[in-house]
Amino acid sequence: MSEKPLYNSKILLVFINLLKAKYPVIDPNQVLNYAGIKPYEVTDGGHWFTQTQVDLFVESLIRVTGNPGIAREGGRYAASAQSLGMIGKYMLGLIGPAHAFFDISRATSNFTRSSSYHSRRIAANKVEITVTPDSQIQEKPYQCENRIGFFEAILMIFNYDIPVIEHPECIFKGGASCRYIVSWKRSAPYRVRRGTNHLTLALSAVGAALVPFYPAQVCSIGLPLLVFSMLAGSFIADQLEKKELYAALANLKESTDDLIEQSALNYNNALMVNEVGQAISKQAAEGEVLEKIIQALKNRLGYDRGLILLADANNTRLNFRIGFGYSEDQLTVLKEASFNLSNPASKGVFVTCFREQKPCLINDFGQVSASHSNHSVMFAEQIGAHSFICCAIVCEGESIGILAVDNVRSKKPLVASDMSLLMGVAPVIGMSIRNAIYIDRERRRAEQMRQSQKMEAIGELAGGVAHDFNNLLTAIIGFTTLAQLSTEQDNPTYSYLDEVLVASERATHLTRGLLAFGRKQAVNPQPADLNNIVAKIEKLLRRLISEEIELRISLHERRLMVRTDYGQIDQILLNLATNGRDAMEQAGILTIETDVMEMGADFIETVGFGAQGSYAKLVVRDTGKGMDEETRAHIFEPFYTTKAAGKGTGLGLSIVYGIVKQHGGFIEVQSSPGAGSCFNIYLPLLQNEATPTQRVDPGQISYAGTETIMVVEDSPEVRRLTTEVLQQHGYRVIEAVDGQDGLEKFLANQDEIKLVIMDVVMPKMNGKEAFAAIVKANPALPVLFTSGYTPDDVKRKGIQFEDDNFIAKPVAPLTLLRMVRELLSRLSAPLA
Repeated sequence: MSEKPLYNSKILLVFINLLKAKYPVIDPNQVLNYAGIKPYEVTDGGHWFTQTQVDLFVESLIRVTGNPGIAREGGRYAASAQSLGMIGKYMLGLIGPAHAFFDISRATSNFTRSSSYHSRRIAANKVEITVTPDSQIQEKPYQCENRIGFFEAILMIFNYDIPVIEHPECIFKGGASCRYIVSWKRSAPYRVRRGTNHLTLALSAVGAALVPFYPAQVCSIGLPLLVFSMLAGSFIADQLEKKELYAALANLKESTDDLIEQSALNYNNALMVNEVGQAISKQAAEGEVLEKIIQALKNRLGYDRGLILLADANNTRLNFRIGFGYSEDQLTVLKEASFNLSNPASKGVFVTCFREQKPCLINDFGQVSASHSNHSVMFAEQIGAHSFICCAIVCEGESIGILAVDNVRSKKPLVASDMSLLMGVAPVIGMSIRNAIYIDRERRRAEQMRQSQKMEAIGELAGGVAHDFNNLLTAIIGFTTLAQLSTEQDNPTYSYLDEVLVASERATHLTRGLLAFGRKQAVNPQPADLNNIVAKIEKLLRRLISEEIELRISLHERRLMVRTDYGQIDQILLNLATNGRDAMEQAGILTIETDVMEMGADFIETVGFGAQGSYAKLVVRDTGKGMDEETRAHIFEPFYTTKAAGKGTGLGLSIVYGIVKQHGGFIEVQSSPGAGSCFNIYLPLLQNEATPTQRVDPGQISYAGTETIMVVEDSPEVRRLTTEVLQQHGYRVIEAVDGQDGLEKFLANQDEIKLVIMDVVMPKMNGKEAFAAIVKANPALPVLFTSGYTPDDVKRKGIQFEDDNFIAKPVAPLTLLRMVRELLSRLSAPLA
C-alpha cells in the first residue's frame, strides 16, 4: 500500500517554492532526482505521489538544508502570505480561521489521502482536530510536524498571531490518532469592538458620576466624546472586517478565474478532440487530414509549436509531415530531417518514443543530450527545442508516427497533464491518418482500375485502327521501296522517296506505340547490345529532330547486354527525342548516353526506387525549358500533356514508362524550369553476356523463285503490291479477293500452288475458315498468314501460327520475300 498515490503535488510544490525563497543555493532538481520525481510532475496540479516518494523527498530536504524542522516550516509556508498557493487561496476563501478549521476535513481531502481529519469546536477561538491515518499507511513523524506547521499557517494568513497548539495524543507516542487542540486570540475587529464597548461603558459611568457637578461640561464635552469613541471604534472594526472580507473575496475571484480558465481549457480540449474526430468520418486525402489535425491542435491547444512525424511505408524512417509555430528556417530544417528507425542502437527521444509507444516529457534537452547522436543534438539546436513533450501516434497497436509540442515563446511549463492530454489525442489522430491512408489507397486502386479500363479501351481502338492503318502503310512502304529500287541514287527523286520511307517508319512506330500502350503489341525479347540499338537508330533520330538541334551520342566502351525487343527500345528513344525536340523549340542539344550502373542500397534509399543489381543506364538529356515539380508528378499519366492542342497525344511518356516496366527496369526524371530535362532509364544487365541475334545482310541471300503462290488479300493496294513484288522476283502469282474466292481458286489450281499468302480478316470467308478448307485438301501446303491486327488478336480469332509463318503489317518487301523463300526452301528440302 506504500506505493499507492497519496499526496497531491501541491504539497511538494510548497517545499520547492520554500527552497527557492529561503535556500536559493540549493538545486531543487537534486532533491527531486533523489526521490525519483520528475519536475513536471510537481508542477502538475493533478499528479499524486506515493508515501515512499514523499519520504525520500523530505529525507533529501533535511540533508541538503541541514534543517531537521523543515517539515514544520514547510507546513507554515503552505498557507503563508509569501506562498499563498492553492492551499492558501482555498483557506482564505472560507473567511476566517474558525470556518477554515471547521471545514478542514473537506479541505485536506484535496491534498492528502493518507489520513482522515475531524474537527470539534470547543470555543469560538478554540478547536480540536483529530487526524487518523489509514491503518495500512505508515506515516512518519515529520508528517505530524508538517500538520502543526500547517495549522499555524492557517491563522497566519488571516493575520492572527501564532496560535497555541497542544498535542495531547500522538500516534508516534502510542496514541490511536494524532489529536491537536488549537486556540488563538480573537481577531482584530473583534478586539476593537470589545475595546470600544468597554471604553463606552467607562465613559458612560464617568459621565454619569460627573453630571451632578459639571452638567454643562458633561453635555458639551463628555457626550460628544462618548459618541465619537463609539463611532470611531465601530468604523475601525468595520474597516478591519472589510479588509479581511476583501482579501477573501479577492482570493475567491482568483480561484474562480483559475476555474474559468481551466473550464475554457477543458472546453477547447473537447472541441479539439471533436474536430480531430470529425476528420475520421470524412473521406479526405492524407494531406488534407493532416492539415485539419494540425489546425485543430494550433487553434485549440495552448502550445506555441507542434509537429507531426510519420513513418515511411517500410517503417525505416521518421519524416516530418506538418507543423505549426515554426519559422521558415526551422521548417526547412524539419523538412530535411529524417530519423532512422532501423538502427537498433538508436536512442533518440523520437525513435525511442516510436518504438516503445511511451510518452516522453523533456524539461531540459541539455540534460539528456549526451545520450543522443550529434545529428539529434544539432537538430534540437537548429529548431530551438529545449523543453518538449512527444508521444507516439498509434493505431491498432502499431506506431505510425510522433506528435510533439513545446512552448518556446510563452515559456509556459509543460506538465504531466499535458502529456496525458496528448496521449488521449494521439490515438484519435492515428485513426484519422490511418483512415486517410486507406482512402488514398482505395482511390489509387480505383484510379488504377480506371486507367486499366482506359488502356483496354485504347488497346481495342488501337487494334482496330492498326488493321486499316497497317494495310495503308504496307502499300506506302512497299511501293516506295519498289520505286527506290528503280531509281538511281543520284536522282533527286531517290531522296524524296527516302523521306517517304522515313515518315512511314515514324508512322509505324506510332502504331506500335499505341499497341504497346494497350499492351497488345507482341514482345519478342532477345539478348541485345544496347549500344548497337542506339547506334542503328541514330540516322532516324537525326532526321526526326530539326537541323538547329545538335545530337550528341556517347556510348559506353563495353557491351551492354540486355534482354529486350529492338522495336521497343527504338520507341523509347523516338518518344524521348520527340519530347526533347519540342521542349527545345528552336535550338538546343539532345544528348543520348549509355553507361553501367551498380544500384546499391544507398542509391535506392536516396531515390526511393530500384532493386539491387547491375543495370545498363540509358540517358536522354535535353536543354529545353524543363518542368516544374507539379508537371513531373504527372508526366507518365496517360493523356497528360503540356503541349498545345493538336501537338501531343499525351501517350508518349506513358508508352515509355510501360516499356521500361515490361523490361523490369526503372525510370528517373530530373528536371527544373529553365534547366532542361534528363531521363535516366535503368535496364537489368544480363549476368552472362549472351551473343545477340545476328541480322543477316539481305544482299547475301537470293529471294528469287519460280514457284506458284496464291495471294488471298481483300485490300486491293496490298494485294497489288504483294503480286508486284513476287512477280518481279520470278514467282507466278494467283490473286484472290477474299477467303471464298481463295478457296475456289486453290481447288482449281491446287496441283500448281506451292504456297498461300493469306490475310486473316476478310469478308465472306475469313482466313480461319479458308485455311481449314485448304488444309483438308492439302495438309502439307505451307501458309504464310498476314494481318494488320496484332498477333494476339489474330490468335484470339482462332488462327494458330508460329513465328515463321506469320508476318504483321506493315511489312517491307524484302521481309516478305525472305519469309516466302524460307517457307518454300523448307518444303523442297530433302527428308533426312
